[in-house]
Amino acid sequence: MLTTAHRVCSNTHLQVDVYHEPETPVPYQNDSSLLYSPTAYTLIHSAHEAVLVDAPTLTADGARLAQWIKDVAEGKTLKYIYITHAHADHFNGFPAILKAFPEAKIVSTEGVIEHSPAQYEYPLWDVLWKGLFPAIEKADLSLFNALPESGKFYLENGKHEFRSIQVGEGDTADSTVLYVPDIDLVVGGDVVYGHCYQYLAENLTVELRKEWLVSLDKIKALKPKWVIPSHMQASEKFGVEHLDETKEYIETWDKWLKTAKSWEELEGLAKKKYPERVGTFILRYTAQSFFNATF
Repeated sequence: MLTTAHRVCSNTHLQVDVYHEPETPVPYQNDSSLLYSPTAYTLIHSAHEAVLVDAPTLTADGARLAQWIKDVAEGKTLKYIYITHAHADHFNGFPAILKAFPEAKIVSTEGVIEHSPAQYEYPLWDVLWKGLFPAIEKADLSLFNALPESGKFYLENGKHEFRSIQVGEGDTADSTVLYVPDIDLVVGGDVVYGHCYQYLAENLTVELRKEWLVSLDKIKALKPKWVIPSHMQASEKFGVEHLDETKEYIETWDKWLKTAKSWEELEGLAKKKYPERVGTFILRYTAQSFFNATF
């Protein structure tokens, strides 16, 4: 499997590197052509310690990510694995990373921790995750640790502050982003998308989609210089343009919903307007969700 990595930014105190997991073929409704979206995992490291944002779906992918961390941050301690939201493709593979870095602490908000076990219940686990990724295995969610109400945690004995921002709605409820004030960085989880088809299957009402737009405004208010979406293509840059592009996609989807008569029409409209976007499974599943046609 070919993966790529990029240095996002650095100063004399912190470095930011992104590991790109490529698109993955997934079996769905007898269509072997569909691909699961690429995913970016962000490593922020200081002189001696590091924070990883999110973990892959599968154990094997987690093991490859762990080896990359050892290579790019050689000799440093992975102190935290921060989970942005309660979707299994953003946390489930953490045991392989803990095996390589047993000192690491899995951290997130109370909301994310509360919602994560639902990923292991029927039908999400048995139909969705096992259906797409037959090799998937459940992780021990009792290892999750809740952050304090402030959302703050630190590297180097308090020298570098990291702040969990509970924005609310993204492509799922109780979504968060990670804000690093020292370098004006936001790691956007699934609140911010790159050039991948956006997952709207949990945003079936106008109200929920409006709440997602509000979440994007909350991120913009932080005035970041760097924004890293979790689902992006490896060729993309890490700019604030992702905020407006995510917003524009949601608003365009709303317009299509007023006229589309079938999921096939929705899918076709998205492919026509956004031919450069990837993650065709997510597009298919999302379009079908609005017409009760999944699985």
